[in-house]
Amino acid sequence: MQKNIFKGEKAIFNYLTPGATGPTPIIELPSRLNPYLKDDVHIYIKLIQSVPLSNIKSIPAWYMLSAIPEKELKNINDLVEYSSGNMALSLTILSRHFGIKNMHTIITPDVPKNKQNLLKLLGTDLIISDGPSCPDVRAQLGGVWEATQMGKQPGWKNLGQYSNANIPKGTGQRIGGEIFKQLGNKLDIFCAAIGTSGTVYGISSYLKKKIPKLYVIAASGKKGSSIPGPRTEEHVKKLHFPWAETVDLEFPIGTEDAFGASLKLIREGIFVGPSSGMQLAATLEVLKKMKKENRLKKNTNAVILGCDTMFPYIEEYFDILPEILKK
Repeated sequence: MQKNIFKGEKAIFNYLTPGATGPTPIIELPSRLNPYLKDDVHIYIKLIQSVPLSNIKSIPAWYMLSAIPEKELKNINDLVEYSSGNMALSLTILSRHFGIKNMHTIITPDVPKNKQNLLKLLGTDLIISDGPSCPDVRAQLGGVWEATQMGKQPGWKNLGQYSNANIPKGTGQRIGGEIFKQLGNKLDIFCAAIGTSGTVYGISSYLKKKIPKLYVIAASGKKGSSIPGPRTEEHVKKLHFPWAETVDLEFPIGTEDAFGASLKLIREGIFVGPSSGMQLAATLEVLKKMKKENRLKKNTNAVILGCDTMFPYIEEYFDILPEILKK
């Protein structure tokens, strides 16, 4: 294989393997997006959505699948997971390359039609759950529990994205490892959104071992907000991974602020979705507070994550930001 040329029967599999196309870029944001640049504070975005499947979940999806023993893998015909977004998308594509024929995704009725159609386009079988849209992952109720039970059928497998240890391990090694190689210990603040919490827990655990002074912000949605992917502040306590152990501050962000910050990034040519916008909004609010309290140090470097693109959420931008989008 020459550089970025993939040949042979397994060329697509090799292309989809995390890291095969090299590290994803890290881009510094200009003063139009970072008002604290004049204070010698630098905000960078790691464009993980530039990976082959255009979303951050493709990395933990690959690590979960690759951890299945080969003997067990040969007997799996059906994969089932509770997810309405990027994990379902990623598992649908990647599972075929691991020899699994069918992908079943459990969703709730409130999932927008365009997202349902995207998953159907990829070949996902959708199963509707009448449980809560943000279930307690430890409860015997809702889509997470239903996926666990369906996965016990002969020939079926539920990887359990909310509790699979390969998620923080994979995101820590791959994403955290890349960030450290690219920026070294010259990193002061890291921000990620809380979804399953595997990403923020895995990356922050990895980075804090390398940079003990690192300040970690976990962005959640404000109560009553609707930001695709991340959980709201009242639901982040219902998760399996001990994310709070490696996080210094949980910071809730509202729907309009998340979509608005995302739109600013998009219009600069950084094509990211609302979960990336909420990280930028959270980081800016924390920097504002630090400056007000005279805790903002010169030569501060902060990193947020580009998790996916805005394309699955186009209609939502127009619903949430109608006045801005008239301009």
